[in-house]
This record gives sequence, C-alpha cells and structure tokens, in this order.
Amino acid sequence: MRLLIALLLLVNALLLAMTAGLLPRPSPEATRAAGEHPLRPERLRIIGTAAGPEAPAPPSVEAHDPKAAQPLVAHTATEPEPTPPTANDPLLLAGTPRIETPPASAAPGSGTSGTERPAMTPSLAPPPDCLQLTGVDPDRLPALKDVPRGLTSIQIQERTNTKTTAWRVLLPPQGGAAAANRRLEQLRLAGVEDYFVIRDPGPLQWGISLGLFRSRDSAEKRIAELRAKKVEDAQIVEHRTTVHDLTYLGPQDAIADLRQRIRARFPQIAIDTCSP
Repeated sequence: MRLLIALLLLVNALLLAMTAGLLPRPSPEATRAAGEHPLRPERLRIIGTAAGPEAPAPPSVEAHDPKAAQPLVAHTATEPEPTPPTANDPLLLAGTPRIETPPASAAPGSGTSGTERPAMTPSLAPPPDCLQLTGVDPDRLPALKDVPRGLTSIQIQERTNTKTTAWRVLLPPQGGAAAANRRLEQLRLAGVEDYFVIRDPGPLQWGISLGLFRSRDSAEKRIAELRAKKVEDAQIVEHRTTVHDLTYLGPQDAIADLRQRIRARFPQIAIDTCSP
C-alpha cells in the first residue's frame, strides 16, 4: 500500500514538472519523423526486370530529395538498341513471348489474294451504221429529212453540190427573135425536126435547142445526124443542176428501220451504204 502511494506521488510530481515546463516536451514533427524510415537515393540499386509478360512493375519511389524526381537510368545516344531474341539465340529465356512477322500480302495479279477481284472488261457498244442518198431532188429534200422522225440517235449530214444531169444539143443564141425565126426556116428546109427557141432570160436566150439527152453518147449521135444534114454549128452544152446528198448515221437497228421507211415512201431513190 505504501508502494502504491509512493508511485502515485511520483507520477503527480512528473506531471506537475511537465506542466510547469521544467521537463522538455517532444515536438509532433520529431515524433512523426521518428516513426518514418528515411530514404537515401544514393544507396538504391536497380536489380532488373523480369523477361516475361507477367514481370511486376518496379515500385515507385518517393523521395524528399529533389534529385529523386529524375530518371534513375539514362540512355545515351551511343548506347546500341537492344535486338529481340531469335529462336536460335541460346540466351532466349523460357516464357519470353515470341514475335512473329505476319506473311507479306500477295502481289497484285498473282491470284493468291482472296480479296482481289478479276478485272471486268467493259461491254463495247456496236459501231454505228450509215446510209447515203446521192443526187436528191431539192423538192424531195424536206420529206427525206422528216423520214427519221421518232427514231433515236439518228444524225443527218447534208452536202450540196452541182453535177451534170443532162446534155443539150443546140444552136448558139441568134441575137434576137427575128434572127431566131430566120434560122428556124433554114432548119425546116434542111429536114431538121424537133427544135424550139429558148426565150427564157439568160446566157442561152434566143438559142435553138435541138434536143435534151440524159447521156453524152445520145447527144453525140444527134450531132452526127445534124452534120449529115449540113448543120455544122450545132454544139453540146452540159445541163448542170444543184443536187443534195444526205447521209444518215445511227445505231444499226435504227438504220435498218430507216432503210425500210425510205424504200416504202421513195422506191425510186437508190440507197447506198457508207462508212461512218
């Protein structure tokens, strides 16, 4: 009992001394620092990482020293790049994943690629067909241009020229109506028939026509007959007229239909084929 009372008196004395400031009190920072273990970066050493995919990540180190924020291992520019191990490398570690290079894609056109599609040849349209009408009478020209109405893709090309359509045998202009009448009397006395005086204005006015022929051979025979009757001044003059040539271009089926239409409406007109 006396011992217990003595311990209580000793504790009360210590508490009274601490309250009065007679004994030093430890600071909270010193107490916190005493519970922590200080880290020294200069004593850290990197052992290495495991080669397998399941190697644990190195633990993060948090130091109070500012130098600890810098990378622990620095690679220089002269340090060679590590090469991946191959199957024949004796240092290949067990469990290390092997990197395989995917096979190269097949070259175009080799036929080994599954996604390659065969080249498709475009279908060619049939070549156009052509019809040609030559020597068209100007009076029939509008009707012939209207024949392709309703047919698709028909093109019409027109070309105008002059050509000899007849040969006329005549006596040169006589200079007036009186002279022409005197010449007609001479022809009657020589036994010449089939004649008339050209009265229309123009370069042949007051000439005497002795026949109009479709071929030059027929005109030459008429000249021979007149010379046999002593008519020496008869001559041959070509009769030229303006004619039109029409060319139709279009698809083969439309041109075939056009040919039938022209034959039905104008059977006397010759239809020629041509190159487009």
